[in-house]
Amino acid sequence: MSKQLTKKQIRHLSYRWSWHRSLSWNYEKMMSCGYLTTMLPVIDKIYQNDPEGRKKAFETHSVFFNCEPNLTNIILGMDIAIEEEMGAQGLETVAGIKTSLMGPFAGIGDTLFTSVLATIFGSIAVTTALEGSYFGIILWEIWLFFVMFGLRPYLMQLGYTQGLKLTTTLSSKLNQITQAASVLGIMVVGSMVASLVKVKFGTLNLMGTEFDLQTKLFDAIMPQFGAVLVVALCYAVLGKIGMKSSRLILLLLVIAVLCSFLGILVPA
Repeated sequence: MSKQLTKKQIRHLSYRWSWHRSLSWNYEKMMSCGYLTTMLPVIDKIYQNDPEGRKKAFETHSVFFNCEPNLTNIILGMDIAIEEEMGAQGLETVAGIKTSLMGPFAGIGDTLFTSVLATIFGSIAVTTALEGSYFGIILWEIWLFFVMFGLRPYLMQLGYTQGLKLTTTLSSKLNQITQAASVLGIMVVGSMVASLVKVKFGTLNLMGTEFDLQTKLFDAIMPQFGAVLVVALCYAVLGKIGMKSSRLILLLLVIAVLCSFLGILVPA
């Protein structure tokens, strides 16, 4: 079989993945239902005269699948190209590609899109909002629309046109890209902690002698020591002993009110 789908059809399949990816998400198979329903128009087209191939395609796309949503578009594009070219005979190859790529693509995708890019655009939105400007929020929305309607269709088209050649092209670069994105993400998070988390210690009265915790102690160690301490403690306890993000926020509020009442913390 030769390639049958137009760029417009590939773009619509990318939108379909965006809507369907968490459809019937569950801990047993995670994104498999969303993957299968995304592929339904392709399956109907390729296997319209092959009921056994159609059944095998349903079985292949119903197994466990979990990957970063944006880079999954590349896997979907490669899948479509292989099934168009080989039909049911290519389903074993497709299963192998899905299994081998979803892990590395999840790692690099989560690092790049969640840890780095989302953090950068989110920090811009928060910072400008604190200054009373709508610019950051608008920029955040532009980024989300670009990912949905620009980047994802492009990645699926890339996987569709390049097919298996893409795996050999990317395989030697995945680790380098992931490491570079991780370093950038850590730098961005560190900058956000220093600029957005405000913690200022107050003055303690020790046997009639006032001792300024902030200027006399913590500023000498690290000017933003309080912010680093709070973030480190939150990171350490989050997810442990049933600690969820909502409970952690409430706990921080209680600790902040108590420390303010005792004079340990003052308005920053």
